[in-house]
Amino acid sequence: MDILEVQIIEPHRAELVETSLPDMIEPGQVRIKTEFSGISSGTELAVFTGLHQWLRDPNYPAWKFPFRAGYSSCGIVESVGSDVRTLKKGDRVAVAGNHGSRIIRRAETCWKVPEGAPPQLAAFGCISRYGWGASARVGTTMGRSVFVQGLGIIGQFAVRSFVAAGAYPVIALDTLEIRRETALKGGATAALDPTAPDFKERAVQLLGEEGFADIVADATGIPSCVPLAMALTKDGGQCVVVGSPRGLADQVNFYPDLHRRCIEVLGAHGDFLWWPLGQRLGWNVDKAMNWILAQMASGRLIGDGVPHEAAAPKDAQSVYDRLLHKKEEIVSAAFDWSKV
Repeated sequence: MDILEVQIIEPHRAELVETSLPDMIEPGQVRIKTEFSGISSGTELAVFTGLHQWLRDPNYPAWKFPFRAGYSSCGIVESVGSDVRTLKKGDRVAVAGNHGSRIIRRAETCWKVPEGAPPQLAAFGCISRYGWGASARVGTTMGRSVFVQGLGIIGQFAVRSFVAAGAYPVIALDTLEIRRETALKGGATAALDPTAPDFKERAVQLLGEEGFADIVADATGIPSCVPLAMALTKDGGQCVVVGSPRGLADQVNFYPDLHRRCIEVLGAHGDFLWWPLGQRLGWNVDKAMNWILAQMASGRLIGDGVPHEAAAPKDAQSVYDRLLHKKEEIVSAAFDWSKV
């Protein structure tokens, strides 16, 4: 079967290419006609620029050019394998799918999309786990104050997940106005520029005391921003690193910044849901995905502003270029496969 998919051919070059899938699917598999696929502007841009650490790691042989981009999509089940009982033809599913017009996956790695969840939002289901991980990792959220630092796609879903989980106030932080506006659409109580002269005054107005939050989620992916997140955390509070920080940080004084203030610094990589670690922390991937999709369907996880744009797959090069170089214009993007 002939299909189309977006591939990153080499650093800074993406194309829509023709390829194929088997005509017959195996037992346990389903074939899905993609409606939308969400772009992970962290991971995918790290590959697009050639900087992702796994591209140079022999333990990850699939991470090489040309790279089959994408890992989060939504579509309609077109065909099911002989022993599949959990899905049927016509079901809408969220899946860890690449940017392809059709994909084949194991049925157990697909999650039914409840009625009411928009497919363009459900297409970000697998991406959203990486922002959702901040709210899952800290334990109790209801009524606790939160800063989310960095409002790319991971930060946007961190904001939305904290709001859905009952945190308050949820204050979004970014230097870019378009990202702050998008976070407000997603339910943030307030959105501030942390470099603004009146930032501290605004934080005190919102949080009282000295303007610190119970929880600070760093979603920047920038190692040097983690100490800044720690500095915004209330004594005895939690600083959770949810964006993947690639590189090294220095100038961390652990005694006054962490030890003396009795704060916790937590890692929250979304893949923990696939590991035995997830069970120890009270979650697995099915529980997480079903929660996320249910909140999308109910409206408690607010979809407004995501995706910022739905583009034709043939425009992949320009979409990646804009996500990389025009951050003041575009926050997130999906490929709309009705446009092929």
